[in-house]
Formats: sequence, structure tokens, C-alpha cells
Amino acid sequence: MPTYSNESSVSRRRFVKAAGVSSVVALAGCTADDGNDGGDNGGSTGGGSPTQLTFWHQEAPPHRKEMFRTFTRRFNEEHEDVQVEVQGQTWGSVFSKLTSALEAGNPPDFMFSLPAFTMNFQARDQLVDVSDIVSDIKSEHNMYESVISPFQYNGGTWGIPMWDMVFLNHYRSDTLSETSVWPPENWDQWLQAATEVTGDGQYGIVLPGASNLWTTENVYNLMINNNSYVYGPEGKIMFDTPETVEVLDFYKEMFNQASPPGATGWGWGQWETSLLQGTAHSTTGFSSWMRRLADTDLGDRFSAKQQPYPEGGQAGSIHYTNDIMVFNEEKKDAISTFVKWLHSEGTYGEWLAKTEPTLYLPVTETGETSEKFWNHPIVSRYEESVRTQFEALPDARLYGFRDIHVENDLYLPDIGTLESSNVLADTVQQLLVEDKSPQEAATWGQQKIQEVLGVEASSELN
Repeated sequence: MPTYSNESSVSRRRFVKAAGVSSVVALAGCTADDGNDGGDNGGSTGGGSPTQLTFWHQEAPPHRKEMFRTFTRRFNEEHEDVQVEVQGQTWGSVFSKLTSALEAGNPPDFMFSLPAFTMNFQARDQLVDVSDIVSDIKSEHNMYESVISPFQYNGGTWGIPMWDMVFLNHYRSDTLSETSVWPPENWDQWLQAATEVTGDGQYGIVLPGASNLWTTENVYNLMINNNSYVYGPEGKIMFDTPETVEVLDFYKEMFNQASPPGATGWGWGQWETSLLQGTAHSTTGFSSWMRRLADTDLGDRFSAKQQPYPEGGQAGSIHYTNDIMVFNEEKKDAISTFVKWLHSEGTYGEWLAKTEPTLYLPVTETGETSEKFWNHPIVSRYEESVRTQFEALPDARLYGFRDIHVENDLYLPDIGTLESSNVLADTVQQLLVEDKSPQEAATWGQQKIQEVLGVEASSELN
């Protein structure tokens, strides 16, 4: 098991720029679904008038929605004084729906969220400080400091960490591991291995090139590996650097030599299909697709490792700590009861494993050592890959939360706009579809990011 720091402190970050208005995050791995879970209130199980709570989540796949309903029902059956109703939303519509609900004075009592989304609404002064709830869970279950820090700023803690998700390099152990340079020690060897298994309709990697979040995440993974940044040490844009040019040069070479050319227009559906049908031999992404992999003939032919990095680079990948943000101060105690129940030893590991096995990673020691988590049939089958995800988490990063940003106490709420605008993915489109050189694409990206965010160039570029 990895070792995590649990030093407790609240970071008082300074605001660099007001949050953008369009920071909804279309999280990769969550398929579109316009349905609503609707009312699922179990009602009071005994005398008195229980506190009624409503929460939203954006986990659209049917099996995830069913587990949210199932565990909410279980909580309602066990508690007479608090009754909870779950309502399913979608990432595509929730930003406008939540904004409208807040303006009308009837938002949910609490809601599942992500770091950028949480920043946006905290910057609008619409969230309740949950420092006390997080402190209690941390004390009882040893919540890892690394998952708390993305929600600590402006004198408070604005999200309750619920689970984490991290990118890994998933690869065919029966093909790539048989190449002359596996496991690759650097980018050159990684490219060579992917190229060796490419040909006759087979591709060493499915590397995205569409204007979507999946492409954004893949290019940013490589930026982490090569010490490349979007934001500089003072919070201004520092994209057009030699390190970014090297990233784009490698991206273009890997795509042209080892990726399906149609991936410039692919989304998650085509990505999963190419892996499950056996035409692509690796990918870098979340592990949500492994639930489907288990039912195919390739079920035991994939392994996972942290993404290779170049000489002079560093290990690391993108990750998302999913959290709960609270809107109702008056019902905070009741909300705390429900959240602490989800984090309890008898519930937490089972809830995460059943909701999305291999993808949802516990953020506490209690969860990470849960027998119910590890004994889930899919988690146990892919235990090695799941443990590799835990090993990757200490090096995982997100835009605006890397070393130079933490060291300089920056708070960058417009990372939501950065992500939702797909401007990093559009830079990759310029590179692959418009066939710009890596330097031309980096210069285009620098100008476009400044334009989209309304932020000036970093002085580090001068």
C-alpha cells in the first residue's frame, strides 16, 4: 500500500481570476444519459418527523445509478431521523440546472462534484464550509491529505472527498509485453514498442485526437511527464515552452505511427470498442472499461502500468477526486450523518466496488483495506491493476494543483473553463488535423488559452 501524508493544514489561496461561467465538466468515462432518477425517498421508518435531504449525482451509466439508489434506500431503512432522496443528473446539463436552482432558491441540499466544478461555485460564494465533516472522517478513517488539498482554499474546505480516479497505461500483455523494449523506460522505447505491434489493421495504441475531454486528459498526462504547464508560477499562461513543444512532437509521432487515424474524431465509445474488439493494443485512461473487458475473450490479456516518461521527466498522470459540495447550512448535521455513513467501514468499500469496480478508488485507509472492496469479483480479478492505480495516486496531478501552483499558494478557479472549453484538445487538433508543426501548435495553443481564459502570458515566457 502507498504511504500518504496526513499533515493537516488549510491552504489560504489567493484568487487569481474570477471563475468562468462555463466550467461544467463533461467527465470522461461517464456516458450521456438524459434520464432522472426521480424521487427515491424511503420515507420515515418510525415516529417523529425526519429531516428530508435531496442530493444530485451525475453518474449516468445505469449500473451506477442503480447503486446510488440501492445504497440510499439502505441508509433510509437504517435511519429514522434522516431520509434521503437521490436525483440523477447529467454533466451536460447540470451546470445550467444548478445555476437556475440556486437563483430560484431551491438547490439540492448537497451534490456530488469534481474539483473544477466545486471551485466554480465556491468562487460564487454558494457553498458551505465542510472542514468539520472532513476533519471527522479523516480522524476516524485516515482520509489521505492528497485528496483533501484540492478543496482547501480561501480559509475553508469546500468539498468532502468521496473517491478518486486515476489514469494508467493499459496494455495487451500478450503482445506489447513481448516486444523488444517492454517495459519501456522512456518515451523513445514506448514509441518503438507501440510501432512494433502496429500493422495489418492492428494499432499499438489508441491515442485520441478529437475535440473532447479525453484528448485534453491525454495531452495533459504527457505535459505532467515532461514538466510542461498551462499556468505559470504567478497564475498566468505558460504553455508555449520548449517542454510543451517536446510533448506535442511526441504526441504527433506516436499518433502517426501507432494510433488509428480515425481517432481524430473518436469519443469514449469508439475507444472502448477498439480495445474490446482487439484492434488497439493499449490506451491511457481510466479503468471503467474493464467491467466490460471481463466479459470478453481478452479479459485476461490486459495489464496496466504508470505511463512511461521521458529522460529527465517524471512519473505522473491526471486524476479526479470526486467530492460532495454542500448548499444547505441548516441541514449540515443531517448531511454529515449520510456522508459519514457512506464512509463507514461497513459501507464504503462495498459501495465503491459495486458502483464502478476498478474505477472508484477509496480515499481513506478504511476503504483501501476493506475486504468488501477487494473481494468484489471484478476488483479481485484485476487486483494487480487496481493496486497499480493506488501506487500512481501520490504522483497524480490536476491542472492548477501542481508543484509551482501549490508552492506559490495559487487558487485558479478558471481551470473549469480551461477543461470544458477543450482548448488543449483543440491544440491537438491543430497538430494532427491541420498538420501544424509542434512549435506552431504550441504558439496557437498559448494564444487560444489566453483568449479563452482572459489571462495574460506568463512573465516566464519573456
